[in-house]
Amino acid sequence: IWWQVIGGAVIIVLLPLVSPTRQSASYVFSHFELSPRLTGIHNKPYSIILSFLVSQYSLYGYDAAAHLTEETKGADMNGPIAILSSIGIISIFGWAY
Repeated sequence: IWWQVIGGAVIIVLLPLVSPTRQSASYVFSHFELSPRLTGIHNKPYSIILSFLVSQYSLYGYDAAAHLTEETKGADMNGPIAILSSIGIISIFGWAY
């Protein structure tokens, strides 16, 4: 798990450093660009639905922790810690991405 956390942190740090241009925060959080020429997607509602798919990946983290709790030692203590940790970590990385 630590290589995923470290890898995510490296990407978050390196992306702004290697980016040739940067946009303001108001542009990032208020502008919606479909780019059908690049993506092939011409339908705005379809692209919004696809954007929700990315957030669904975060569900795998704490769902996997919940299922693996059955197989760990001290599950009554380590299970909730793993679930809450995965929610916290994915929240930070999800916001950063």
